[in-house]
Amino acid sequence: FWPARRRPRVRTPSSSCDMAALAVRPHTAEAPFASGGHWAAPALDKTAAQLHRDKPKSRTAAHSNLLRRRRQLTREPKQPDSAFKKAYDEGLLPLRVCYDRLQNGRSVNGRSIGWTVPDVLTLDYDHYCLLFCEGLTETQEPLGFLAAEGLSELLQEGGPAHRCASLAQRLAPPLKHALRSPNQTVAKRALDAVVQYVTCDAREKGGLGVCGRALPLESIAPAVDACRRRHTSLRFDCADVLGTLERNGGP
Repeated sequence: FWPARRRPRVRTPSSSCDMAALAVRPHTAEAPFASGGHWAAPALDKTAAQLHRDKPKSRTAAHSNLLRRRRQLTREPKQPDSAFKKAYDEGLLPLRVCYDRLQNGRSVNGRSIGWTVPDVLTLDYDHYCLLFCEGLTETQEPLGFLAAEGLSELLQEGGPAHRCASLAQRLAPPLKHALRSPNQTVAKRALDAVVQYVTCDAREKGGLGVCGRALPLESIAPAVDACRRRHTSLRFDCADVLGTLERNGGP
């Protein structure tokens, strides 16, 4: 009968030794005992406290650390606030959301907009039409609702008064940007805005207006077609918009 072989006992530092305060040096081939026969700390790349903190407690913890690091590397940078959101946060918009109240006989899901001015025709159309058009890409509520309904009423009131014809070149870029959005709700708002702008100054049903001829079709039509390919559920709406552009747009 032979006793089991024991592992050689390794001398460790005393409990009074502060492991976190040990020197940090690369591994060397030096002896673990300094001159004089006293124990010397092994050369490490990190302090003991750092090793204890960074060491994963289990495989699950290591996997969680890997996922957290991956999220940090693939996280998209935060987009800056749009001009419409800044105006909303600062209270510079001339409208507000009204619940359970009809405004001009129109309500969307129990909500409507109320203007803070007695007549919308007194507003600066060059500023607010462009601001609301840029707000179509907002996905946070009620920003998207305010932008869509505000632009709709501005076009409805300003079209017959010939206030919107000069805005075609300025409204085309934000409309194209909204049409190419991956968000289906944003794309639907943009499609409705294109139809409303093209037909806002039509004298009668099926008539031609100035806004439809001023809108650059060579840039809007490809954006509508791209929206149709990306959002298959909006293909019929895109077909209607293309038909409206063909009837009312172009020189």
